[in-house]
Amino acid sequence: MNYSEILIYIYSLINIKKHEKETYRKREINVSKTAYILEELEYKQTFKIIHIAGTKGKGSTTLSLSSMLTKAGGKVGAFISPHIISERERISINGNWIDENTFISIALKIKDIIEKESLNISVFEFFTIMGLYYFYKENVDYACIETGIGGRLDCTNIVDTTVSIITSISYDHTNILGDTIEEIAFEKAGIIKHNIPIVSASSSSNALNVLKKNASDKNSPIFILGENFSNYIIKNTKDELSFEYIENDYKEIFNVSLVGSHQAENISVAFRAFRLLYPNMENSFYSGIASSIKDLKINGRMTFIQESPPIIVDGAHNGHSMKTVLETLYNWFPNIIILFAPLADKDIDRMCKTLIKYKNNMTLIVSAPKNEYKDTDSLSTHKYLESIGIESEHIESLECALKYVKDMSNEKNMPALIIGSLYTASEVINI
Repeated sequence: MNYSEILIYIYSLINIKKHEKETYRKREINVSKTAYILEELEYKQTFKIIHIAGTKGKGSTTLSLSSMLTKAGGKVGAFISPHIISERERISINGNWIDENTFISIALKIKDIIEKESLNISVFEFFTIMGLYYFYKENVDYACIETGIGGRLDCTNIVDTTVSIITSISYDHTNILGDTIEEIAFEKAGIIKHNIPIVSASSSSNALNVLKKNASDKNSPIFILGENFSNYIIKNTKDELSFEYIENDYKEIFNVSLVGSHQAENISVAFRAFRLLYPNMENSFYSGIASSIKDLKINGRMTFIQESPPIIVDGAHNGHSMKTVLETLYNWFPNIIILFAPLADKDIDRMCKTLIKYKNNMTLIVSAPKNEYKDTDSLSTHKYLESIGIESEHIESLECALKYVKDMSNEKNMPALIIGSLYTASEVINI
């Protein structure tokens, strides 16, 4: 099989996101199959793992930390999802994606076991197995592993961790994880291990109560952004983000290309985890690490696909993330053209309601990514926006909608934002 044929096979597998909450909670989708296939592959965890869960910022935190660990001299794996450019992007070592031949070779090994044992696994489970096995075979020192959904029952939760990270927690996948912040936080907290430190960016008191109780029950020290360490934004423009990281008497200045105040949060959490992995080093060592991520770029996170007038793509896909991105952009620009293209399984209600504040300062177009593996319903989103008093235009084809937005942006010399899903960001960046 060639690379394209392997991808067709992988995407023929079941999709956990199409299972209802009850199925998920009954563990019909569970970690045992992942562990079994890895055992058949003779996988061993010979490296340290940093496990990252949360609602938003997981990918940026994962890639920021893996970049820091690489700078420190390690051979560092990173596992993220979804991808923006290529499926190979999900699995990387020191910033280099897994090559096609190795991807095919490992995928065929996994496929043989699945077919021999008549197993049903999800697309995400397949990629998880591939990533862990690849990191083992390549003898990495560390691997930063991002969860898929939740944490407690996520297939990545078979790993032994050195540090656990839980980024900001808000509403997402409510049909699977639960309808309250407490329920969602409980699922995320499932990655907390006995006596293993945890770093969190969660600011919700309801979520923090759940995390702190879980940490206490497992005798795990917890370090919380805003309580045990903090950051102070110095400069936040479309060209640069500068902030001060503060931890007791220790302070460090970061100047980075990743823009938006939310990236200060992600980088601060990654840096606190790094300092747990490399404690008691000279300040000059930490300053070198801070400087090393100055030019780090992450696709689909405030990515400028055009500079003048600016056209920005961001993969924010829940109400909290959209609010953060919109607040940042409206600090830069008074009026924005917004192409809103979410998946149907996302928190459409909360995302739409974040737009109400800006309805007099935006031109809104509604569309959806073209993805045969995910549910989309842009017309329903358009009608819902109308029902809450927000005017919008509906263009079903994302490619046509993007052309329309680009033409309008150039004609009116007005900035534009494409937002709503990482799958939308992927499609736009690849058009």
